[in-house]
Amino acid sequence: MKKITYAHAGVDLGKYDKLMRVVKKELAASSESSGGGLFAGMLKLKGRAGAGGMIVASVDGVGTKVKVAKECGRHSGIGKDIVSHCVNDILCLGGRPVAFMDYLAFDKIDPKIFKQIVRGIAGECRKNGIQLIGGETAEMPGVYRKGEYDLAGFIIGLVPKRKALDGSRIRKGNLIVGLPSNGLHTNGFSLARRVLLTKRRMKLDKAPDGWKQSLGQVLLTPHKNYFAEVYPLVEGDLLTGIAHITGGGIAGNLARVLPRGCGAVLKKAVWRVPDVFDLIMQSGPVGEEEMFRVFNMGLGMLLIVPDSHLPEVMKKTRSSRVVGEIVEGGGEVTIE
Repeated sequence: MKKITYAHAGVDLGKYDKLMRVVKKELAASSESSGGGLFAGMLKLKGRAGAGGMIVASVDGVGTKVKVAKECGRHSGIGKDIVSHCVNDILCLGGRPVAFMDYLAFDKIDPKIFKQIVRGIAGECRKNGIQLIGGETAEMPGVYRKGEYDLAGFIIGLVPKRKALDGSRIRKGNLIVGLPSNGLHTNGFSLARRVLLTKRRMKLDKAPDGWKQSLGQVLLTPHKNYFAEVYPLVEGDLLTGIAHITGGGIAGNLARVLPRGCGAVLKKAVWRVPDVFDLIMQSGPVGEEEMFRVFNMGLGMLLIVPDSHLPEVMKKTRSSRVVGEIVEGGGEVTIE
């Protein structure tokens, strides 16, 4: 049976990677510390209040997860998703989030959906001590189909320059500690929907065999927020790098923080892959290599840890485990 890929679902990661090489050149030419290729951008404060520190900023969306939310009639989790995704991205550079803004666009504003999303955003901001300082709501009939909407988030954080994580501190022999995901988070939904809903015609309100929750409930599980667990490790100078596993999978995202001369090897047998990924893989079928290229496959965040700090990091993180090691190399990430 022919295997389904992300490209079959309309998302071409190869084309995206080529475009990003162009974007990085433009960023380098227009900013002294753009953070191009990392998970967020950085800007020196230059003598303003907090001199010696850096502003960390990021923007992202929740992708086609909004399609599942619409079909299930549940939208508050989408608000939590966008905040958590953005928080995790600036956390990769050591950033502490301080302010958030959202952009919410409809074909025609649905007050019920609008309220659910904004309450989800506001609740997650309060939970993380973030000021929700504003946003933009737009109606664009003709751009979006009837009943559709899209959501993007913009986050600002701060990090002292000496604690900023850009991958330059990573060394051969550092260990890779994996923090578990709770599902798809906000990535790979175009492929998941293509396989589960279009091809297999599974029902979102029904539980697949052996599951306690419906398919819709599992797919809409909010993106896990790692700030409370990981930021104390940043403050304690216990880490040399962090990778948020989003679109591009484990290898694609870990490679973003590896310095010149380093590679990484991970052992996939040492962590648990959530059932939802097995369901997608077998239902497609989707090849294992493609699964690891698209989804987080059970690891939502990777911490790069010097051997001397490993006991303290393991003690302070929940359900974490050593999943690999930094090795000599040219930026490649191998999953064995």
